[in-house]
Amino acid sequence: MLLGLVTGGTAHAVRTSHAIPPDEAENEDTGLHLLREAAVAGRARGYSGTQYVTVWGASGSTSAVLEVRNVPGTGMTVRTEPSGSVQSADPGTPAGGMSSPSEAMLEVLARNYRVVAAGEGHACGRPARLVNVLRADGTVAARYWIDKAAGPVLRRELMDARGRVVSVGAFVDLTLAPVTKGVVPTVPLAAGGLDLVEMPRLLAAGWRIPRALPGRLELFAVRSAPAGYLYLGYSDGLSVVSVFVQPGVLDEDHLQGWHAERRSGHTIWIRGPVGQEMIWASGGHVYTVFADAPADMVDAAVAALPHEHVPDLWTRLGRGASRLLSWVNPFG
Repeated sequence: MLLGLVTGGTAHAVRTSHAIPPDEAENEDTGLHLLREAAVAGRARGYSGTQYVTVWGASGSTSAVLEVRNVPGTGMTVRTEPSGSVQSADPGTPAGGMSSPSEAMLEVLARNYRVVAAGEGHACGRPARLVNVLRADGTVAARYWIDKAAGPVLRRELMDARGRVVSVGAFVDLTLAPVTKGVVPTVPLAAGGLDLVEMPRLLAAGWRIPRALPGRLELFAVRSAPAGYLYLGYSDGLSVVSVFVQPGVLDEDHLQGWHAERRSGHTIWIRGPVGQEMIWASGGHVYTVFADAPADMVDAAVAALPHEHVPDLWTRLGRGASRLLSWVNPFG
């Protein structure tokens, strides 16, 4: 999971200056078209820059620096520092910063939230349009700073239900490739996102797979890998929770770098200070969760998954977990 540094301190210390509250009487998704335009620009416009991303959790934060380069027709490459690893990434996935969602993701976002224009400001030293993503109760779930020069998302902040900033991704420098005067490069937004082709076969085989998890997380992907494990991807349009299931017994002696916590009478193993990676055993199966979501959403989703013998709900699941980290590009 690509995580990175934006600003020090806890989530409470993050400042979101220049934000202009939306009109409380506004009932339309006035910002959805702005986000769609930025998503197109994030794929079609050439650019390069340095991006910092940070994620906070109950026990601390995790961070890295990303050197990002997007070449139209070729795609995005991301170099992560200090590791120096380089990989291709879709800008609409966690690996790519979730800044250029596919059309399918925007549809999920529109179903779950209200997306409103929120004035203008600056990010990365550049003029920006502001977009707020609001929950049904009017609280802000996410903020976007969108480059006014037909560029990509400059900054993205994700908030939990208590209003705390829990994830930030932002450019600190950005170079946009020139475009022909009067012509803005456009490409159709990726239609991908939904990957439910295997659902009919799995359901016909007697598998019962939840279509949703708490937090308005909708099932967008189901994959049974050749190695045998089952992958389930859930999203609310802003966040992603990936679930891997395989039959077997958890070998706790080999969980180096993980620590155990007792939750509602069950033992869950967690890795990292932000609580985005969890693993546990239940009913003869091992469940592994990787998330790019606020902690309260992750906790609710994990609590809704099996934690004891429930063979009527989760049976005949695949084997093996050698490719679990494929979750970093779940919408590709």
